[in-house]
Amino acid sequence: MTRTFLLFVGLLGGCTPTARDIALSDIDLSNMQTVRTIRDQLSPQDGAAFADYVVRHNIKSANYCGQPLLNNDGEAPDTVGEAVDLTARRDAADRQVLVAAQRPTHPRELAKDQWDRLIRNRDTIIDAQDRLRLQYGDNAKRRSDWISLETRIVEIDRKLVAMKPDVFGSGT
Repeated sequence: MTRTFLLFVGLLGGCTPTARDIALSDIDLSNMQTVRTIRDQLSPQDGAAFADYVVRHNIKSANYCGQPLLNNDGEAPDTVGEAVDLTARRDAADRQVLVAAQRPTHPRELAKDQWDRLIRNRDTIIDAQDRLRLQYGDNAKRRSDWISLETRIVEIDRKLVAMKPDVFGSGT
């Protein structure tokens, strides 16, 4: 039916709507011949975006990305042109996220991450000390595992003091 629709539209000549004006509801997006025919009527950039819409952003696609394309009103695209525009917008946003993720991390951010890891490790050690206290009471501090935990806390505290200017800035 879709093929017949496109042939009929093609025969009309001067009354032919542009490919961007074709309603998505009139197209069988699972028919790749139909998709190719429409894609070929679009500019190369729009054609690529339409193919991407069919493959990744169409809910019925096997490769559906899981996030429906919606316009500003929260509605799915009605026409090929809307699908192309929304796909181009989504792909641009996805590229921005990818570029940001690949951006080198600032040394201060790396220092803050290291600071957070050290704090988490220190908290874990303190929890282990609390468990020893619960199990052995006042005798916990005389145990070799307690002494080992104390040594690790002192080492972490030393690292934290050394990192403080890098994480929070000089003079803090």
